[in-house]
Amino acid sequence: MATAKKLPSGSYRIRVFDNRINKYKSFTAPTKREAERMANEYLDTSLQEGTPTFKQAAEEYINIKSTTLSPTTVHEYTRTLNTATGRINDMLLTDINVKVLQDWINEMSMTKSPKTVRNYFGFATAVLMYNDIIINRRKIMLPQKTRKFKRLPTPEEVVSSVKGTDIELPVMLGMWLGMRMSEIRGIKKSDIDGNILSINRVRVYVDGKFVEKKCAKTYKSNRQLRLPPQILSLINETEECADGFLIGGGKNTIYKKFEKVMESMGYNITFHDLRHINASVMAFLNIPDIYAMERGGWSNTSTLKGVYQQTFDSQRISIDNKIDSYFSEVYDTKYDTKNEDKRKYVG
Repeated sequence: MATAKKLPSGSYRIRVFDNRINKYKSFTAPTKREAERMANEYLDTSLQEGTPTFKQAAEEYINIKSTTLSPTTVHEYTRTLNTATGRINDMLLTDINVKVLQDWINEMSMTKSPKTVRNYFGFATAVLMYNDIIINRRKIMLPQKTRKFKRLPTPEEVVSSVKGTDIELPVMLGMWLGMRMSEIRGIKKSDIDGNILSINRVRVYVDGKFVEKKCAKTYKSNRQLRLPPQILSLINETEECADGFLIGGGKNTIYKKFEKVMESMGYNITFHDLRHINASVMAFLNIPDIYAMERGGWSNTSTLKGVYQQTFDSQRISIDNKIDSYFSEVYDTKYDTKNEDKRKYVG
């Protein structure tokens, strides 16, 4: 801010620029200190009047980013704003500092998991950074991540528990091929060329309806997978839903059926844990990380420089054969796939 200057009359005057009205404002007082105090107070008031609250800034951020973010991310951001940021929603952005954020984090940490707290904090800092509010993140103490261990069933147990049921196909896609539920729900028969499935679409459940996305979760997620004969047979027996998708049902139908089956066997796992089983099998078979990541659509550029490294077709076929051989033995020794009724998923 400029310094007050003495006038011929003996008073002091200072001029400051107000960005809101794009004009200079003058303040005159008997003393230099008084003139500068008046200017500072005016600027503080002007700044506050032009500064949005966190909630206003967050709503604008979500609206602007909605065209580039995935529908699920937008939904999560909106839910976070409505349920988790109440402590800071009405605060001006300029009043939010490290202490405010730390108090908010401490309060949430009493009832929320470390992962949830970190997600909420990530959203808040994204809004602040977008509005040029710089927070020294190194001064923020976030709750420590916790490592959870689950007792996973063997592939043999999973196969025997779902054979012949209406969730057999999605479960095999999840465990054998490591597919996410959103990827499984996005499959159409037109995505299959021979025995090659191209994953280039996902379906997610947002605000009471399924939303189709043309791109998967990450850059690596759009990929191709070779379908083993057992899974291809199940797909061929399945009629597509009215909307063309292979897997129908409500939002939680498959989840609940799978979890219920697993509970009956003494396991407390989710459908997504099938990807963990898939990854564990690949580790057991000593599949190199680069091929495991390619099949599962995982991305870890810091380790494998994923954008630049490539796999060779002959090696990939060998890897597919090794994995398919393992699962084929599990599958075929547990169940005779001949003469089974066609499975139909009703959307």
